[in-house]
Amino acid sequence: MTKILICDHEYSFRSSLRRSLESDGFSVHDISSSSEALKYVLKEKFDAIVLNLQPNNMISTLAFSAIRRIDKELPVIVVTDSEESLSSVSSIIHDAFGYFRKPADCGEIKTAINEAITKE
Repeated sequence: MTKILICDHEYSFRSSLRRSLESDGFSVHDISSSSEALKYVLKEKFDAIVLNLQPNNMISTLAFSAIRRIDKELPVIVVTDSEESLSSVSSIIHDAFGYFRKPADCGEIKTAINEAITKE
């Protein structure tokens, strides 16, 4: 079964995306903090990660970089709720599998996840 990790501080977003993915048969873990995401990536194997990147929060940026070092092939789809994010995290976005700004459409994120896991 395909395992997805959703890391986002916004409960309603995590919950909505989780329900949508589970209805398609994915196994989904959802968490609220980037530091927690690192712990999960170190102990479990995921097929893709949806990571909320907050430019003013160095922990989320460091978590993204650490996840890339742990598993360079792991698709990370970045979601952000900041309009200024694109310029401040442009180097990270180039290393991400996909980038979405909130309000993000769950269907579009699911499409990116499906593309990511079929590329493996």
